[in-house]
Amino acid sequence: MKNKTMKAAVLEQFKKDLVIKELPIPTPKRGEVLIKVRASGLCGTDLHIQDGRLPTIKLPYVPGHETAGEVCALGEDVNCFEIGDRVIVAIDILCNTCRFCTTGRGNLCVNLTRLGFERDGGHQEYMIAPATNLLKFNDNVPFEKAAIIPDAVACMYHAIKNQAQVRATDRICILGVGGLGFQGIQIAKHFGAEIFCTSRNDEKLEIAKKYGADHIINTSKQNLYEVIKDITSGEMCDAVFDNIGINSSIQTGLDICRPGGKVIMVGYSEDTFQAEFQGTAMKEKEIIGIRGSNRRDLVETIRLVEKGIIDPYIYKTYALDDINLALEDLKNGKSLGRTVLKM
Repeated sequence: MKNKTMKAAVLEQFKKDLVIKELPIPTPKRGEVLIKVRASGLCGTDLHIQDGRLPTIKLPYVPGHETAGEVCALGEDVNCFEIGDRVIVAIDILCNTCRFCTTGRGNLCVNLTRLGFERDGGHQEYMIAPATNLLKFNDNVPFEKAAIIPDAVACMYHAIKNQAQVRATDRICILGVGGLGFQGIQIAKHFGAEIFCTSRNDEKLEIAKKYGADHIINTSKQNLYEVIKDITSGEMCDAVFDNIGINSSIQTGLDICRPGGKVIMVGYSEDTFQAEFQGTAMKEKEIIGIRGSNRRDLVETIRLVEKGIIDPYIYKTYALDDINLALEDLKNGKSLGRTVLKM
């Protein structure tokens, strides 16, 4: 490798802009791979990290947990990859020994370490990852679309397939359609569901319609409960995906959920929520959490993307040097979907 240094976006202080720095290109250790990063996704969680809301983050460090690139160097004992392989980086580094890892629920690993959180992530030109965290993908998938599969796509896949167990007879509603919701529409459509989507932004709702939403509702102009009640003849929704994550949004989901239905907690903007105890319990409604995805989900979503069944929606791409502009656009609501750094 000719170059000895690389550009990296480093978070040095909470509540401050990231700093573009020249750092040495790292060398992979035993079991590790050096990846030439081609695309790194931006997520609302990046804003939470920047604001200091995640206690496991130690500074200085390089964020970025949605990464795709090419293998460019192999550590000792790595024999399952070749130089030039196109790879997606799974976020979670698992212990593979705890009760959750050994029962197929590695996303709940009790000894979890995450790339882009507790370890440096993909907002840099090169990154190190364990070989066990890499998954190959076909060259018909652009790097920027591949990059968001580990989080924006696989997370919604886990929410829809596993947590909500959506079926072809179901009606679902995605509250606050956006970076995750546009992927969720396609996934729910794949499972045959009837899909409602909400937003206060008409442009987002038009994108939702393009990707297969059956009903779009602008909640700044329409009464969500009344619209769903009217369309479903009072049967309401089988599952609601709360991608908003504010104090009142769980109750909004419960209100439009049928008896025995589910509200899946996908997004989080605030630390607490309020919900009515009696109406939830007596009608056997469920509030269900979600954390990331497991490896099987990730493999399945890659295959669905490769087959063209899911087309990851990217609103805009930025250069690494423009990361602070990209984060500011995300914070101010200027990003209508997932945004990605291209390198």
